[in-house]
Amino acid sequence: MSKKKISVTTKIVIILTLSIRPMEMINRDMGALVCILAFIFGIGGIIAAIRSKSNNGIAMCSFSVLLNIFIVYCHPAEGVAREPAKRISCASNIKQIWLSLKQYADDYSGNFPPANGAAGLEYLRKYDYLTNYAVYICPSTRTARGKDIQPLTEENVDYVYIGGFNEKTDPKSPILYDKPGNHQDFGNVLFADGTVNNFKGKDWPEKIKK
Repeated sequence: MSKKKISVTTKIVIILTLSIRPMEMINRDMGALVCILAFIFGIGGIIAAIRSKSNNGIAMCSFSVLLNIFIVYCHPAEGVAREPAKRISCASNIKQIWLSLKQYADDYSGNFPPANGAAGLEYLRKYDYLTNYAVYICPSTRTARGKDIQPLTEENVDYVYIGGFNEKTDPKSPILYDKPGNHQDFGNVLFADGTVNNFKGKDWPEKIKK
């Protein structure tokens, strides 16, 4: 292959390699290490192709492109595939909150925290019933968890809590559920008897009110 052909091919490979957008793949949870390695191979191939008269550089670039294409197009739904596991983990968080609510009720004549929203859940954190900030965050979101002794607010809590209930409340009454948007067309809901059910569909928040 002539120098002229190598130069043209190199330009094409540069365009293809950069068009894969490795940072986008990292954001999609495609495997940061693999993406970075593929990107390094691409850059190394470009340099080798420019400096060398052989086809080694072209081979490295081609390998980079193929590897990136494999990651992007053969595993496009990896993030989606993890969503069922995140939903289960979310339900587990809600169950932990329920256990803390029960402990609180045992100490306060069967009453759950009186305030709505994050202010109600703050009773659990403030009085040492549940101080793990991670439990108040849905695994499907990018919400930043609280730290140190930061109070719980709507900015660091992914669940809607309905305050004022007690252990004699109708067991079918929802007392805590996913904020709409935590999951796509899906929500976990905690009822007053401690059961956690899930609802599907765009209108799932309306279903739990019926």
